Amino acid sequence: MNAFDGVITILGIILGSALLGGADPRHIVAAGVGALIAMGISGASGTYMAESAEQERKIKELEEAMLIKLEGSVIVDARRKAALISALVDAGSAVVAGFLVLTPYFAAAFRLLSEQTAFYASLAMSLGLLFVLGAFLGKVAKNNIVVSGVKALAIGVATLLLITLLNLMF
Repeated sequence: MNAFDGVITILGIILGSALLGGADPRHIVAAGVGALIAMGISGASGTYMAESAEQERKIKELEEAMLIKLEGSVIVDARRKAALISALVDAGSAVVAGFLVLTPYFAAAFRLLSEQTAFYASLAMSLGLLFVLGAFLGKVAKNNIVVSGVKALAIGVATLLLITLLNLMF
């Protein structure tokens, strides 16, 4: 669920910048895009490496159970493709979710929104996306979707409070 990471990371950049006295929207966009690029690369490569290792372990276990080599088989090809798809989805979800939260700042960089409007819009989008992601996980787990959404929302609120507290200390 790397979309969650994308939202929280961009929320942190926006809150840190805004609470420190407000940064130029272009700087927030640049920092946000840089973070999303890094997160995409990290998410894709980390997930691919972890999934590949897991898939290789499963292939070896299957080979031992079947007493044959599976290299070149449909099973091996499917497992390798699964690792690649998982990596792309993991990276893509973080980038897309983070980009959504950053869009009001793109508008502010082109003077279509004020910095204050961009801040509140991004904050609302972040908290809304966190609730929706939590509700989705609740649905997948067959739990109460409202409770799950509120739990995810609480993480966003905790992020907001911690960054605000940090800003008050410095």
